[in-house]
Amino acid sequence: MDNNFLVHGGLPGMIPITLFGLAAIVLAIIVFYKLMRKEVVSKLLINSVLYLGSMAFFASLLWNAMGLYEILDFIQRYKEVSNTALAAGLKAASVSVLWGGALFFISYVCWFIIRAVKGD
Repeated sequence: MDNNFLVHGGLPGMIPITLFGLAAIVLAIIVFYKLMRKEVVSKLLINSVLYLGSMAFFASLLWNAMGLYEILDFIQRYKEVSNTALAAGLKAASVSVLWGGALFFISYVCWFIIRAVKGD
């Protein structure tokens, strides 16, 4: 397994996906820290953890759709495409959804734990 998945997924799309996900995780840490110090945390700030994770997932779906469009355009132009090339293109296009889904899942779990700690 190649561990350079951000490059294989395409940096122009994977960077925003990663930034949205990291922002959700950092915000979750900040909110959790504030809750542990008994500070008041707004509902908007708590929900922003989930919103940022959702944006990471939505951006990954958009990047995936763009990748699939490029694959289909390539097939249309060159007619004869080997199965290996097609599989490599589909694999590269699916990386973004896997990464965005993982970041969304992490942000959702963080949001759920924060809400449980806060008692909403």
